[in-house]
Order: sequence, then C-alpha cells, then structure tokens
Amino acid sequence: MEEKKTEAWGNKQVTVVIDSHKLAREDKDVQKELLAAVDVFNKDMSVFQTSGFDISTLTNVTDEVKEDTSFVQDDFELIKDYVDEMHSQYLGAVVNLDDLNVDSFDKKWSAEVSALVSYNSKLRYREEKTFEDLSYQSVREYSLQYDPKAKKWLIADLMEREAIGSEDEDWDNKKELKVENPPVLKWSRNDESINL
Repeated sequence: MEEKKTEAWGNKQVTVVIDSHKLAREDKDVQKELLAAVDVFNKDMSVFQTSGFDISTLTNVTDEVKEDTSFVQDDFELIKDYVDEMHSQYLGAVVNLDDLNVDSFDKKWSAEVSALVSYNSKLRYREEKTFEDLSYQSVREYSLQYDPKAKKWLIADLMEREAIGSEDEDWDNKKELKVENPPVLKWSRNDESINL
C-alpha cells in the first residue's frame, strides 16, 4: 500500500490523501498481531535455551533466522558436558508503540518495533553446588515480516542490547506484555528435557 489521492464524496475536485502505512500502524488489530508475535518469540527464547538450543522450538521466525541461529546448538554441544542445569523464565516485556513502524514494499509487509524484555535465568556448572545468576533485561529491536501463507507475522531479524531497566520510563506510548505465573523452564544434563 502507498500514499495516494482518492476521490472523496463523489466529486473529482475533492480528494484526500490516504497513507496506508499510517493506517496499518494505527490499526488495533495489526498492533495486536505484532505484539502477539513479539510475545511468542520472547516465550520461545526460554524454550530455546532450555531445550539445548533446539532450533525447532522457535515457532515464529523466518527460515533465514533459523539458518542464522543453527550454529548455537552446535556450540552448545561442545560445552554441555560442563553444564549441569539451566533455568529460564520469561517475565514479560514493555513495548514502545512510538517505535512501531509498518511498511509495505513490493507487496510485502514488514514491521519494526522495540521492547524492554525481562528474564530470570540461571546456570549451574558441573561439579558446582550453586547456580550462577544470569538474569537480565534487554532492549530488543524486532524486524518482522508478514507471511501471507501462514497468515501471521514472523520475526525476521533482531538487534539486542543490555538494558539499564528504566528505558520504558521515557516512552510515552507503551504496552505492557504481562505473563501471569511465568513458568520456570529447565534443562538438565541428566535428562536433557524441558521441565515446567
């Protein structure tokens, strides 16, 4: 969709400019779909980490992202004998709606949005009795593509930086993605399975 002039009220002399990108960006259903895609990805990241980095656990990413991420599982295979247990818990996110951008080029829809995400995470190395706390907050900048066959938004790219934790205080237009009773997912060297 593009910005175009269209005849209004049956009079060729009266026209209005329609910005379909702005309409899509402000459409509540489009916003809801994009936020749902971001939330699914954030939850999937905990599953990904506690599955031994099994790429199939990323349920809403493009094939390119899967290809680019496939090396992580190989890297984990090299070190997993030194790890006894990993825990991951997605706590939620705050999305900056002022950063939400929806665009169309060559009949392909894309979107960008950023969010402050929070995870509890810990790791226990083999032979150690205590866990190392790896909990973190980060600001993620998501690039999404609309898949017309699947009829859903997919994560196409991601940039991430460590957060201070108060970035959302400067955002005027934001939406909190709450997780009620967030599950703690676990990977254990002994059983190599996901536990809830």
